Amino acid sequence: MSFHFSGGALRGLTLVSALLLSTAAFAAPDATKIATSLVAALQAKGDAKATFDSATANGDVVTITNLKVSSKEGGDATVPSVVITNPVERTSGGFTATSIAFDNGQMVDGERTVTWATGISNDAIVPDPTEMHSTAKITPFSHFAITSIKAADKTSPDPVTIGSVSIDLGNVVDGAPNEGKLAVTGINIPGSVLRQDEQTKDWVDQLGYQELTLDVAIDGSFDSSKDSLQIRTITIDGKDVGKLAINGDFGGLPRQKLQNPDQLKELASTATIQNATIRFDNAGIVQRVIEMQAKAMGATSEQFVEQISGALPLLLSALGNQGFQDKIASAASVFLKDPKSLTITATPGTPVPIMQIIGAAGTAPQTIPDILSVGIAANN
Repeated sequence: MSFHFSGGALRGLTLVSALLLSTAAFAAPDATKIATSLVAALQAKGDAKATFDSATANGDVVTITNLKVSSKEGGDATVPSVVITNPVERTSGGFTATSIAFDNGQMVDGERTVTWATGISNDAIVPDPTEMHSTAKITPFSHFAITSIKAADKTSPDPVTIGSVSIDLGNVVDGAPNEGKLAVTGINIPGSVLRQDEQTKDWVDQLGYQELTLDVAIDGSFDSSKDSLQIRTITIDGKDVGKLAINGDFGGLPRQKLQNPDQLKELASTATIQNATIRFDNAGIVQRVIEMQAKAMGATSEQFVEQISGALPLLLSALGNQGFQDKIASAASVFLKDPKSLTITATPGTPVPIMQIIGAAGTAPQTIPDILSVGIAANN
């Protein structure tokens, strides 16, 4: 059997072969160049020095061995293996990657050591050093997470641990994210750490806490067309303590000033409060405080609550705003007798400039609740 190729067929095969070869070459990243780009980005601000032992490529995965970062202000971080999946060089410098994993890392600063089990950055962008400034429109990742964090101090009896820290960025417009979430879960502070300070030890013992376990969450968005920031929630949730949640809408916040530390002071002249809510849901701390104070007075919890409720009008008279005083006294009395939740709201009819509040604080602080239309409610 014989095969015969025409000139056109041969030219076609040659073209296909060239395309396949170029694709294969494109798919194989330059491991050393990728590693050098990462080091350059880490050193871009001049306050750290980064090194690595070796960099190898296997298909579309680059592995950097023994990455070390030393800060001039103290502290050395080491990651035994940084795994970069599908790195692609950017025309402006640096590279993008589907993910960058940095597991089993360690950071040492004097007597303090922080370790973690897993670390990941998804949809990562490692910029060129020239882009490492506050006004650059770059979203460094879509998802970033570190798990099983342990912070130990040689002067502390036990380590503080954190289950996970994660950051999610989204709604990217012109390179900049407009949605952001931060979640820190499973923060555990052992009782031995809480009791290190004598004053802290006293109230920890009296309140009966063996440890503190907390979760923290922040969720917000930015509207460039309105220069406004919406804080959907800032939450601190403590087991057997309670949950504090804050949300609100704020205007007069141009992105370029928010991103530039040198211009943050200028925001006070333009920022406004549109609305805000602070809510506390009790999960045990209030009862413990009441019992502690009642014991100190030689009274029962019920007697202590009655005494405080009766004294509130006199205690609040210093505020100089009778309407607001009545709101506080009424809500506080209900809450102390049955501590479930306490909510404070600010709902002015029109956005209130921050400068107006600052001015009132210096000249007529009693008017601030009226300016912001502050409301207080218990157990709602």
